[in-house]
Formats: sequence, C-alpha cells, structure tokens
Amino acid sequence: HRDLHSFPTRRSSDLRLVGLEEFPIYFFSDEAIQSVHAADLIRDQFYSPYDEFLPTFFENGGQYNLSTSVYYQVIPVLLFGKQIWATRGAAVLLTLLAALGVGLMIEAGYQKRRGWLAVLVLSLMPAWFLHSRMAFETSMAVSFYAGFVAGYVLYRKNHPRYLYATAVLAALAFYSYSPMRVVVGFTLLGMLLSDWRYHWHNKRVFLIALGMGFVFLLPYLRFSLDHPGESLRHLEILGSYWVKNIPFGEKLLNFVGEYLRGLNPLYWYLQNQVDLPRHLMKNYGHLWQPGLPFLLMGIVWCFRQIRQSFARLILLMLLAAPSGAAMLQLGITRTLVMVIPATVLTTIGLLKSWEWLWQKVELRRQIPQRTSLIMGIGIFRSEERRVGKECRFRWAP
Repeated sequence: HRDLHSFPTRRSSDLRLVGLEEFPIYFFSDEAIQSVHAADLIRDQFYSPYDEFLPTFFENGGQYNLSTSVYYQVIPVLLFGKQIWATRGAAVLLTLLAALGVGLMIEAGYQKRRGWLAVLVLSLMPAWFLHSRMAFETSMAVSFYAGFVAGYVLYRKNHPRYLYATAVLAALAFYSYSPMRVVVGFTLLGMLLSDWRYHWHNKRVFLIALGMGFVFLLPYLRFSLDHPGESLRHLEILGSYWVKNIPFGEKLLNFVGEYLRGLNPLYWYLQNQVDLPRHLMKNYGHLWQPGLPFLLMGIVWCFRQIRQSFARLILLMLLAAPSGAAMLQLGITRTLVMVIPATVLTTIGLLKSWEWLWQKVELRRQIPQRTSLIMGIGIFRSEERRVGKECRFRWAP
C-alpha cells in the first residue's frame, strides 16, 4: 500500500508534464494573458493601470474575469519569464490539489484505503485530461474547489481546525473563475444547512471561519465600489439572458433549462457539438464513458446513505456543479467542476462493485468447503455405523 500523497498524485502530475508545448496543439490567448498580466504586475510594482494596489480582478477581452490565476503566475514569470512550458507547467502542478482532494474524499469520507483509485479515475476523465494540461483559469478553480471540499470532509471527521483551510480554499476558488462564484456560494449554503448541528457543536471554530469568509469578501467589495456596474456589464458581454429585457419568468425558465442540461448524462458521456472544438477530446465524451454505470451506482449509494454527511455532500457537489454555467449558457469550461463529484461517485461505484464481486468469490470458495465438510461428516457416520455392525457381529455370543 503506497502512500496516497506521494505515489498517485505524483504519477498524475508526471503524465501531464510530458509534451506540454505539443499538446494541446495550440497555446490560446486566454492562457497567455495570465503570464502577460503577471509580468505587468511585477513591472508596475503590483499596481494596476488604474493605480490599484494588489487589484482584485484583471481585464481579459474587455471584461474583468481574471484574479487568482494572475497572482499564481508571478513566481513562474519571475523565474523563467514568459514561456509556454512554464505557464502551463505551473498550472499542471496546481492540479495535484484536485488529485489529492478526490483521494482524501474517498479515504476520509468513504473511509476506504483506496484514494489512489479516485486519482486514477480523475486522470481518465477526458475533459480533465485536456484542460488540466492548459493554463485556463477553469482548471485552477476546479483544483481549489476539490481542495475546499476535501478540507470540509476532514472537518466533518472530527478535525474542526480544517475548517480554516476550507475557508481559504473556498475563497481561492471563488476568485479563480467567475462561474465558480455561484458554485462556491451554492455549496457553502448547502454545507451550512446540511450540517448545522455539527457547526453549532463547534461554534467557536465555525464563527472564526465565518469571520475569515467576511474578510475574504473585502477585495470583492472594494472592486464593486471602484468599478460599479461591472458585474452586470460582464453578463452583458457574455450575452446572459439575465440582463435581457424579457419577463422574469422566462429568465427563470432559461436558468432551469440550462441547469438541467448541465445534469444530462448525454452531454457528459457522448460526443457533442455544443462546445468549441478546442475544448473537446476527439471521439470522446467529457467524462469517462465506461464509468457511467458505476457513477449511477454511486448515486444510489448516496441516496441510501443520505443520513451520512459525506453522502449528502457528494450529492450537493453534483447539484451545485452546473449552477454557474446555468447563469449564462452551458459549456465545459464553465462546468468543468463536474469532474470532481463524477470522479468520487464513479470511484464509490467501482468500490461497491468490487466488494460485491469479492463477496461472490468468497461465497464460491466457502461452498466447496461446506460440501467437503458435510461429505466428510456423512462418510464418518456411515463408516461409524459399518464398524459398529462389524463389532456387534464379531462379539455376538
């Protein structure tokens, strides 16, 4: 049994570091902009073009939608300059957090020493394999989200102080990618309602973490004051139906429609024409197709164990994943976070299948043993009767 933190995650990283400049075959502008802004930030002594010190968001295509990813690229730019392999390599290294996160969820939440299997399943997800090799901010947001949920699982396993790390990782996910703000908010609300009694039992830690959350919101509030109306403008640029002059009921129906599309297995497991070609693996769906039956088994397990906090948490992640994309239009970059609950559910299904198969094998082994025992007893009794008859015959008067 190799250690979870040293073997599977390291292999996952090695796989993605090979040929970073060759695959994907393009280096898109949305990847390059991370390092370009990081270089400008260093040059301007961490001031924005608008004289903001440590700006909350950075412009990309006329909209403020970059934040954590720019700061993350500062050290690679300082060390190696603006290099494709450095920009992508730094992004790949952060995806170790996603691998570690799903592994910890299985080991601490499902309580099986099979975290390596979750890392393997995550690596098999085509959408994750593709996007985790690029420097798009979406993979960074997913990695922070996986760490955020894993920290919460440890918190629920009677390690209250992990809630502080959970709060930090939730904030990093929140600032990494705009659709993730909705997903993180949805998840935090679900965590609050699902485990209220446990939070109250650890109210001192909970209140400190809540205070940390309010502190982490200050940069967002500063941005909103310095750039009023920018959030609405962001939705207008993306063509969101929420800012169109249509009835509220129609907006709500649009949201429900996009949200349900984000939960549709056909979108996730079959090839589609919805996403741009650069975000697709040719001849693959977004998720690992052979894993669909196991994912369904994982969902059934969660409903059967709904009284367990971990089971509720996995269902919560599944339901939260499409909420950010539903604000605009379904797309893999906006809902890439689905790979995290899909990985955990598929792993649970695989483990349940293995347990069932192992029980059947053990039963087959026990049947011959029982048969041999019964036959042995029968032979012994018949032999005993035969010997008894012979003794009576020989010693008869």
